[in-house]
Amino acid sequence: MAERVSAAILNWNGGELVLKCARTLLDQTLPPVELIIIDNASTDGSLERLRAEHPAAQVITNQQNLGFARAANQAVAAATGTWLLLANLDVELERDYIARLVAAGNRDPRIGSVTGKLLRPRIAGSDVIVDSTGHVLFRNGWAGNRGEGFPDTGQWERPEEIFGVTAAAALYRVSMLAQLCQGPARPFDERFFAYIEDVDLDWRARWLGWKAWYEPAVAWHHRSATKARRSALILRHILKNRLLLVADNDLWPEGLARLPGVAAFTLLAATQFGLESPASLLGIVDFFRHLPASLDRRRFIKARRKVTPAAIAAWMQPYPYRHKIARRLRFGETRTAPG
Repeated sequence: MAERVSAAILNWNGGELVLKCARTLLDQTLPPVELIIIDNASTDGSLERLRAEHPAAQVITNQQNLGFARAANQAVAAATGTWLLLANLDVELERDYIARLVAAGNRDPRIGSVTGKLLRPRIAGSDVIVDSTGHVLFRNGWAGNRGEGFPDTGQWERPEEIFGVTAAAALYRVSMLAQLCQGPARPFDERFFAYIEDVDLDWRARWLGWKAWYEPAVAWHHRSATKARRSALILRHILKNRLLLVADNDLWPEGLARLPGVAAFTLLAATQFGLESPASLLGIVDFFRHLPASLDRRRFIKARRKVTPAAIAAWMQPYPYRHKIARRLRFGETRTAPG
């Protein structure tokens, strides 16, 4: 039976980029059976242009920007396929992207998510830079994109199991997403609003015995296309979300041993964010306001987990403090998330 793949774009003032994204989704060697457009109250005319160019698309319009997590859940609810390709508005897929990811996912029924090799558009005269080849999880409760910021010199050509996938251009098994829900909660935790919600999903899926896979099919990711960058609001969400990530998923007693590292890293982040924007420190207040729901998430995981804490810990890597500090000093790098 032919695979049924739903494709969804999450749009917010995507301009020309979101039109290119939709075209590359529909020009696949394995085209999706449906195109779903979730629009978070765009005001730049991009929604009207998408409707005109793709009249058969299913369009869900929100009256305000509900954030990535809630929009992604709307896409999950609307999908009728066995797989869902979730795309940021600022990605363009090579023509074989969906076909290769689906083929990789079908090799093992426990593979619940697949990502390709996300690259940043080439700047004339420079190397092609890696954006993500999947997620890595660190012992301090943070996560990062494998290979991010490094030249693509052929070192990421091996398909392999990874901890998790970035939702910028991810293929999800719909049956897995259904299993990750708890009561009224949806797969993506809407308390996160935006940033790191895909890592939260990765971690919960791992507890329930699902695998994530990397297949080196190429997608191009134009980061910061909406020019949101590191606003006070974004920093506030990131600070809140890094704490919710641990509160949701790092179960005790094993997680207790990692709390000092989590606390120290959060203090460093809060100091940095506070210097950039004092208002971002309200993310700590937000975290405590949302903490009760994390208790329910932890109970859900404890009741349904299929792997041991040791299996989760095996994915955790030491955080590369020296490399990150040296890189910031060298390039003056600023990050959003993960990173």
